[in-house]
Amino acid sequence: MGKDFHFDLDRMANQFGGQLPEILNSTFGYKDHVMSGNHENTGKQGSGHAMHTPAKVARFYTARTVRRALEYLSIDYVMLGLQVPEWARQMLREESSTT
Repeated sequence: MGKDFHFDLDRMANQFGGQLPEILNSTFGYKDHVMSGNHENTGKQGSGHAMHTPAKVARFYTARTVRRALEYLSIDYVMLGLQVPEWARQMLREESSTT
């Protein structure tokens, strides 16, 4: 995941509104990072296994589940002109570099 992950969450939460900002913040705690301007990656730097994906996302997703979700949602990405999030791309790149 890139250093702008929390800022990407903030943009998404603001775009879709409703309860999404509260739900995302309770899961990822992104609001403090955004308010402080913190562009730091919150992954497991310094561990034996290099993992640049923020730890909370890695708890819920694997490269396999990300790939599967993107297969299901690909039509939405195409029709709505959405880009695959950088964190998902990073997760897939990390998996392909270890296989």
